[in-house]
Amino acid sequence: MIDVKDLHVSFNDNHVLKGLTTLIEEQQATVIIGRSGIGKSVFLRSLCGLITPQKGTILIDEEDITNCSRKKMLKIRNKIGMLFQEGALFDSLTVYDNVAFPLTYHKLMDRAAIDKKVRKYLELVEMQNFLEAMPSELSGGMKRKVAIARTMILEPKYLFYDEPTSGLDPYSAAIVEIMIKKLQEELNITSLIVTHDIDLTNFIGDSIALLEDGFIIEKTSKVEAFKKNSLIYEHFIKKRERIQQVNGY
Repeated sequence: MIDVKDLHVSFNDNHVLKGLTTLIEEQQATVIIGRSGIGKSVFLRSLCGLITPQKGTILIDEEDITNCSRKKMLKIRNKIGMLFQEGALFDSLTVYDNVAFPLTYHKLMDRAAIDKKVRKYLELVEMQNFLEAMPSELSGGMKRKVAIARTMILEPKYLFYDEPTSGLDPYSAAIVEIMIKKLQEELNITSLIVTHDIDLTNFIGDSIALLEDGFIIEKTSKVEAFKKNSLIYEHFIKKRERIQQVNGY
C-alpha cells in the first residue's frame, strides 16, 4: 500500500503540490486525472524517489521514502515499475534486446532464464512475433506495448504509468488501454495511472482521484466519479463535454 500525507513539492516559487494526501490501495488500478501541467507527473516521480519533496511523507509498504537510507531506497525502487510518458525504447536494439536489457544490465540471471522471461512477457503483451523487429518498424502502440513488457520484466509490485496513451492515434491508444487492463486483471498488481484521457480513465480505473491546485480534491470509485454530482464530473468531465460541444463533436 502507498500512503501519501501532506506532500509539498516546489520548484523555486512554483508550488506544484501543496499538501497532497491520498491512499493507493493494493491490487487496484488508481487513476489520477487533472489538467495538463497540474503536477500529475511530479506526483508520480515523487513516489519513485526521483523528486524530493520539501515536506510530507510517502509510505510504501510502511517505509517512508522521504526519510530513508540509499540502500533502503534502492530496495523500494525494485518494487516499482515506471512507464514514462514517451516509453522510449533503445533505437539500436531489437524488441527482444530492449525487453531483456534490465536483466542483462543488472546481471540478474543466466541467459536461458533471461530468454524464458523475455518471451513470457512479450507473449503477455502480444508482441511475441516481433522479437527481432527494430523500434523503427513498430507503430506507436506497439512500441508502448514493448515498453510495458520491459517495465514488467523485473516483476514489480507497483506499476506506474505516466500518460500511457499520450501522443498515440485513437487505434493505438485503444490497444494500449486494453493491454493495461489485461495486465491488471491477469497479474493482480497495483497500478497507478496519471492521465487526462477520460476514455482511459473510464476503461481502466477502479478508483479515480482528481488533482487540482496542488491537492487531491476528490477520490472515489469509477461509478461515483461519473455521476453528475461529483467534483470529478464538475471539474473535469463536464468541461470536456463542453469543449466537444463547442467543436461540434
